[in-house]
Amino acid sequence: MTHTPTPAAVPAPAFAPDGPVRWVALGWNDPAAAELRALMDAEIKPRYAVFEPRPHLPPPPTADEIAVTWIAFTGSGEPVATASLRALPGDRWEVKRVFVRADHRGRGLAAAALAAVEASAAERGVAELMLQTGVRQPEAAALYAREGWYRIPPYPPYSRDPYSVCFAKWLPATGRAERGSRA
Repeated sequence: MTHTPTPAAVPAPAFAPDGPVRWVALGWNDPAAAELRALMDAEIKPRYAVFEPRPHLPPPPTADEIAVTWIAFTGSGEPVATASLRALPGDRWEVKRVFVRADHRGRGLAAAALAAVEASAAERGVAELMLQTGVRQPEAAALYAREGWYRIPPYPPYSRDPYSVCFAKWLPATGRAERGSRA
């Protein structure tokens, strides 16, 4: 699924070593998104190896659940950052897979990706957005706190995972009334 972003949803400019990045709204199965998720898995999975096996973890999202995946590309076309917006049962929405390649961190790309997903959610009339990270990802928790997210108890499908750390954020009401969505 490709989402045509409105100007409000396009992230603020950020920079890579070869200049500004270009943000594109793509689908979950796009090769650039899959490449970044594989890099994230390679980095994060070893942190949780001590807790294996974890049979209570939910399956990964499907393409049908993902409304939009934002990808930042360098001037040379390399994908360097991503975040996705996922629909959950019960009219709930969450941010998935916020990730920046290690060699591009410290440039505001994670905050920009998060802001893009928040804007995409607000465009859909979402009032509250949630996300899940883990106890072995303190840098992620620090980012979310800096960006105005607050801790909540683990929500389904993560409520059975003792290593989940969950956050939520209320989004601006702008746009919800016009769309007739609940506030």
